[in-house]
Amino acid sequence: MSVDQSTALSRLQSEIEAIYAERANLRYGLEDISQLQHALQSAALAEARGEAPALVLAALLHDVGHMIHKLGENPAEQGIDDRHEILGAKWLAKRLPQSVSEPVRLHVEAKRYLCAVDPDYFGKLAPDSVLSLKLQGGPMSEDEVAAFRGLAFAEEALCLRRIDEEAKDPLAVTPPVSHFLRHLPTAQIGAAERDAFRRDGVLVLRNFFETDEAAAFDQLSHSMGAEATALLRKAQESGWSPADFARETPDGLIVVPEVADPTQLCRFEYLIGHSHELRALVAARIAPMIEALAGEPFLPFKDKENEKHPGGGAFGPHQDFAAYQAFGPRYNVTAMISVDAATRENGCLEFAENWAAFAPRRSDAVEAIVEGRSLLCFHKGGAHNGDILEEIADRLEWRSVETSSRDLVIFDSFAPHRSGANGSAASRRAMFLTFNAAREGEWYARYYAEKRAHFDDPKFHVSTPTAHAG
Repeated sequence: MSVDQSTALSRLQSEIEAIYAERANLRYGLEDISQLQHALQSAALAEARGEAPALVLAALLHDVGHMIHKLGENPAEQGIDDRHEILGAKWLAKRLPQSVSEPVRLHVEAKRYLCAVDPDYFGKLAPDSVLSLKLQGGPMSEDEVAAFRGLAFAEEALCLRRIDEEAKDPLAVTPPVSHFLRHLPTAQIGAAERDAFRRDGVLVLRNFFETDEAAAFDQLSHSMGAEATALLRKAQESGWSPADFARETPDGLIVVPEVADPTQLCRFEYLIGHSHELRALVAARIAPMIEALAGEPFLPFKDKENEKHPGGGAFGPHQDFAAYQAFGPRYNVTAMISVDAATRENGCLEFAENWAAFAPRRSDAVEAIVEGRSLLCFHKGGAHNGDILEEIADRLEWRSVETSSRDLVIFDSFAPHRSGANGSAASRRAMFLTFNAAREGEWYARYYAEKRAHFDDPKFHVSTPTAHAG
């Protein structure tokens, strides 16, 4: 499944930025802050508390109704309820999913609810909120309270309401609007996208990363790649093997040389365990998208950067679960970051488009069913250990996925994929960050503790062009 929403999202981002640039300089009620300051503080509070991307956007946009009506700065002073929550929610519903628009629609009702059920809440209201409360119907009745509790997104609206009341500090320093609008792609994920991902196991997000984010991945790749190359050279000079280094440096990168040239770096691992900067970037941008797609929290499982050098780096057709089944999690999701652009010439990823329909029709091609997902028959041992059997792979329809450094590819551990050798004159780097469902426990430290202790174990080299693959 490919989602190229770059044009639509770019248009929406420009529309929001224009509204906030042109109309958010209005005073926020009777406070000594502007609508823009209030919106940015609200979004910053939501983000700092770890709220979902959709709620961060709802916090940023909850008062957009004030900015698109023509009733002045504080219509409540003239006894007018501007119904900004309804106006704003209708505007948002045409552009974003209910996870954004519904908390906005309900955030005034949430104030009425809290005033009814929390005796201390009313005393915390600012004078303009007290004034508008009267126009909005006052505290809820018992029947209204009961009805509100049964609404979808009621909890999100209550969270938004509490943030709304706090975001009134004239001295607060916040990121700009653009910082919070980076959550737009994640907020687009709904039930249809989750169902399609569960079926196909692949999502390609075009222009997901901002230019500065792509540059950050490039810089981190360069610095860690240089460190990994130095470790490989040091191992050769000292007479240690990569396995020795992995075992004796518990916080260091794990380096894997090329099969044909032990002086050449093939890949390195333990990326987010080694780089706090990368861990923060992944937690802020990639993990929320995976959770939105999978519909539940996910944790890091393992990671690597492949250095696909000219003439090398081909990976046979495989499903990652063939390698991961030796560990606890029954389902994993991987994010691929194209540090360098991936093309057909330099060996981009290829995915089997028809596999979800193919597996149910060919029970003889299925090795096992794991929680409703098909693991296709694969080689066990030998040079092609882990690769899907040739007679099965040949019946799959393969599609090349070329990507830029701003694209994000997400695929699960059952999506068949492969890649050709790098036929270009330049190396091509790609990071692969793999996660497991949080309900299956924390595996990152356990995985790498075991890999450092048993570096040469073939279970760590399934469907990879490395010396221990067989």
